[in-house]
Amino acid sequence: MGQKRVFLGSIATETNTFSPLRTDLRDFKDSFFAPPGLHPSTPTLCSAIYPVARAKADEIGWTLIEGTATWAEPGGIVNQRTWENLRDQLLQELSVALPVDIVLLGLHGAMVSQECLDCEGELIEAVRAIAGPDAIVGVTFDPHSHLSDRRVENADLITVFKEFPHTDFVETAENLINLVNCASAGSIVPVISTFDCRIIDVFPTSQEPMRSFVDAVKE
Repeated sequence: MGQKRVFLGSIATETNTFSPLRTDLRDFKDSFFAPPGLHPSTPTLCSAIYPVARAKADEIGWTLIEGTATWAEPGGIVNQRTWENLRDQLLQELSVALPVDIVLLGLHGAMVSQECLDCEGELIEAVRAIAGPDAIVGVTFDPHSHLSDRRVENADLITVFKEFPHTDFVETAENLINLVNCASAGSIVPVISTFDCRIIDVFPTSQEPMRSFVDAVKE
């Protein structure tokens, strides 16, 4: 079996739609911006897939093609031109990398632009259209994310931080890469199912009852 070609990309921010301030390209570049191939060895909250994939690539037979990784601190609605520029840049990098067997995306999951309420869904859908139906698309999310039909229909695997505060972002990237590798080898067939709990609250996982729930999930 030959090497798998794996593309990595990351665009992330957490949008507060009530904020009067806009998030623009300068906010992304001031917070974190790594051009293709220049992601540091230290993992960040939404881009841990990069160092984790590098560490495992030789072992599992992956050839990595790294796209841009960037995130902005939580803020107001993303300027539409900023979103389109970041989105199109990553999609162009993916197009140049073709053919790919796998796409890994490090996202937050709660990004909103001036004209798009589901930036991550739009991105994942576009990635699927470019990578093709046979590519495996895997995504990491922050738990403070949205989960739209658009995302579920176009991603094969979604892993989410389970700890709040988010101390398990590296573990989440490791889980995604292990699952994607198994799916690529045909040893698992991923299925995504969703359920609306109809609850909005704060659930620190360092306290009960959430601590026991998360421990049970990890078992």
